[in-house]
Formats: sequence, structure tokens, C-alpha cells
Amino acid sequence: MKSNTVNGIQLFFFNSLARYICLVHAVSTRIGGISPQPFASLNLGLHTGDSFANITKNHTALCKALNVNIRSLVSSSQVHGSKIVYVDRQLQSKAACALQHAFKGYDAMVTDRPDVLLLIRVADCVPLILFDPAKKILALVHAGWKGTLAGIAAKTVDELANRFGSDPGDIRAGIGPSIGPCCYTVTEDIAQKFYRQTSYADNIVINNTAGAIRLNLWEANMLQLLGRGCRKSHIEVAGLCTSCNSHLFFSYRREKGKTGRFGLLAGLSF
Repeated sequence: MKSNTVNGIQLFFFNSLARYICLVHAVSTRIGGISPQPFASLNLGLHTGDSFANITKNHTALCKALNVNIRSLVSSSQVHGSKIVYVDRQLQSKAACALQHAFKGYDAMVTDRPDVLLLIRVADCVPLILFDPAKKILALVHAGWKGTLAGIAAKTVDELANRFGSDPGDIRAGIGPSIGPCCYTVTEDIAQKFYRQTSYADNIVINNTAGAIRLNLWEANMLQLLGRGCRKSHIEVAGLCTSCNSHLFFSYRREKGKTGRFGLLAGLSF
């Protein structure tokens, strides 16, 4: 990923996606907003305890930095599941409600509309972007361990293929900043869930001599994409751990739940 600061707001962009002029995207950081501690400073989280006035001003500043219309923002109240919503013309006309969640219970959003800016909010969970430049289709995915276990990344590729006829080999994917295998410790019970329900647990469950168990959600989601026919050369992994880089990103784990949310935003422009 590459970083750029606009109007004091630090943003990250996937190198592999920046060349597509029909795609607007960015990963926000915690830098450049007005929220006080423990939400300092560019908090986008609606239910974090921060004031709505601060959150509104942060979104406004972020959209201004990206030169996008705040009224085009569409988001879902994420529930760590694997449901996918398609934002078509009819839903878009009802959904564009600025900061409020347009949907509830969906952890992936798909659109082919050029007047929609999808937004997911995270603070350790994995944010993914899937873009088919051939079909001009876009999806954003929120994948915590539960969503990852439920195969939400793979299911979203299936949605693009089944609904729009996308060839998985054409899809460009970005796996954004999230808690890394260096810091993400889990219980034995969670590790065993992956052993029972996936074929790739040996590749993502890490046991060390101290008895700690770590989980590699970056690898898990990449393996799901590869398993659906995406090309490895088309997948960019940010490799930025939110816990290690809590000066840049909000980290729910590191900050013991008292923190804000950063966002992955993307929209089509053609």
C-alpha cells in the first residue's frame, strides 16, 4: 500500500488498484480528525461512545479529502456474519443516508452503481475490497474471525460470479490493515473451529512454544480467494497490523475496546 496525506488526513491506497481511473478507494487512518481520546482522532465509528457531532465532522472531512459526496455513503450495521447485500438502483435510492447504516446484518456489500460509495468500518477485523475491472463490479467485505470462518470472502466471489458473470481470474483484491498473526491470539476453541470447518487450518493456526495460539486472518482470506479461482498476482495484502500500528489505526484488542473505527471506502466512477 501507499500512503498520502490530504488536508491533514492520512490515507492508504492499494498500489494494485490505484491505476484504475474508474475506481475510487481509500483506507482511512486515525489521523486527521477532531475526536478526543480514546477516539482520537478520525473516528468513523457510529456506536463507539464518541459524539455524533464529532463523527459527522470526521466523515465530512474524509469525504472532502477524497473529493466524494458524503450523501453517497452506504454502509451496513455489521454483525460478524456472512450475508451479502446487492446495492442496486432501487436500494441505492433508499440507502444513501449519509452516516446512518442503510442496512443491518450484512457484512459484505456489492454494487455496479457509479453513484454509490460503499463504506465498512473496522478496528482489527479484516477489510477486503474486490473489484472486477472487466465487469465494473465492486464489493467490500468485513471479515472478523467469525466471518472468515463462515467463508464470507469466498461467498462474495461467488456472488460476483453468479450475479454478474465475473471471472474470478479477473478480480483484483485488496486485504487491508487488520490485526496480524503477530498479535492475534485466540483460544483453543476458536482454533479447533477452523480445524473442523476449513481445509486450511494448518496454514493459519500458529502454535508457539509459550502455548499461545495465533490466527492469520490475512492468509485465511487470501486462501479463500485463491480457492475460488482468484489469481495470487491479483491479490494485494497490506501486511499492516492494526495492533502493532495503533498510532495509525484503531485497534479494538490493543485498546481494550475503548477506541474508534477506521474505514475502507470505495466507489465506481465512470
